[in-house]
Amino acid sequence: MSGCLDKVDCDCECREKAVDFCKKWRNMMASIISGTLFGIGWWLAIDFAVLYSEPLYVAYFICGILSTVGLFMVNAISTGQITGESDMYTDGCIGKRGSRIWIFFGFLFAFGGLIGSLWVLIQKFLVVAAENSGDKICHPVNGINGSNSTLTDDHATNHTIPMSCSSDDAHVAQGVAFFLQNFLILLSTLIFKFGRTEEDPDSF
Repeated sequence: MSGCLDKVDCDCECREKAVDFCKKWRNMMASIISGTLFGIGWWLAIDFAVLYSEPLYVAYFICGILSTVGLFMVNAISTGQITGESDMYTDGCIGKRGSRIWIFFGFLFAFGGLIGSLWVLIQKFLVVAAENSGDKICHPVNGINGSNSTLTDDHATNHTIPMSCSSDDAHVAQGVAFFLQNFLILLSTLIFKFGRTEEDPDSF
């Protein structure tokens, strides 16, 4: 079975046109796709945070901020500087070794944001939803740092403090949005870094 496609001939005019198209528009397409994924990621986080009226805990957004910082750090260094092929920044602290340390921390922030958002999704959303299955998850309306409380329908209506309640599905959906945000930012980072070519200095 192995090698059954070795002799397949793909020499056709459409293949050459596709290769020429990719060479001409590769950087532009990679930039557009990367920017679109980055925008969708932040839009998801902001939209779900507003839509479900949950308290805006700053810690939930730290992961996205770290992923964004990682995106800029990874793409601030060219591949030539990392491999030593570039003649720029050969001396000083931003030489080949400094560039590798810089991009290492860039990827550390990018993947760290994704892992952190996964932990937030599991610990702060899935676990809470599982523990309070069947009940509404309620928060003080004006309390950003107010402690979470779980109330049944009867208790929620008689409570003197204004509460904002959401179902388990709505609560988990917000955590999924934060995870997707960091996943899309990481994907955007990889596409913008490795999807472009540095052969044309005037390209994106």
